[in-house]
Amino acid sequence: MSDEDFRGDDRYGEGETPRYRAVTEIGPSELYEALMTLAGFAENPTLAIQASQLCLVDNMLNNIEQEVLSRQLDDEPPRGKIALLQSLSPMWIFAAYELLRTWRQRCEEVIKLADNAGFNLKASNLERDLGYRHYDRELRAQQLRDAEERPELVEKMRLDLRRTEIGFTQLEFIRVAIAKHEVSKKGNKKPIAFAPGLALINRYCGSMEYEMSNGGSIIGFVTRRDLAETIRFIPEAENPSDEDLAGFRQYMNPPDVEPASP
Repeated sequence: MSDEDFRGDDRYGEGETPRYRAVTEIGPSELYEALMTLAGFAENPTLAIQASQLCLVDNMLNNIEQEVLSRQLDDEPPRGKIALLQSLSPMWIFAAYELLRTWRQRCEEVIKLADNAGFNLKASNLERDLGYRHYDRELRAQQLRDAEERPELVEKMRLDLRRTEIGFTQLEFIRVAIAKHEVSKKGNKKPIAFAPGLALINRYCGSMEYEMSNGGSIIGFVTRRDLAETIRFIPEAENPSDEDLAGFRQYMNPPDVEPASP
């Protein structure tokens, strides 16, 4: 394999320590445990199961990425393992996005009900007799009643949504580019993604690295490992200021620039 197959850029200066931890330093349940700290997450058994599955696949990908990294200069590269990374990395990104999107949607629903005193009405609707037991409706009704009795839980949801917005937005940006071949932007106009799904192997961690671009502007690069580490970092993530969030939103949603007329 030629060196061009691996991402090599100037983001690391000479002698600078790469930002990636060794795989041996990552706990096998670290990603799962991080997700379980989110407000309202552990109380939902389905989310907990999916978090465990996401963690197991992450561990597998970490090991494959490490093997690819260690053999990047071999005369015969591990083509089968590279193909697995190219195939499974997008699948992991899709799963991570949907899991966090579902959790965020549930939190936003709880917050809206709290702001409008709508807990009892919504819970009563979920509890109405359907002629059969619907366990997930019963569970969601109980969770709403719990939130009504625990205003501190609602406040933690507000905080956790803010603390995870930056990482989730980056995850969403990559997911939309890969799955929908569009740029994740506000509004009805969705620009066509530039080379959606194109990824190279990052030479510092062996993970697939994706370009975040909007039209002719490249706004950054992110690896699958970056996205996973952002999730693992959730327990330590701070509450960003309003200014930081506003700046990040502008950075991720730059204005459209029309090409110059010939």
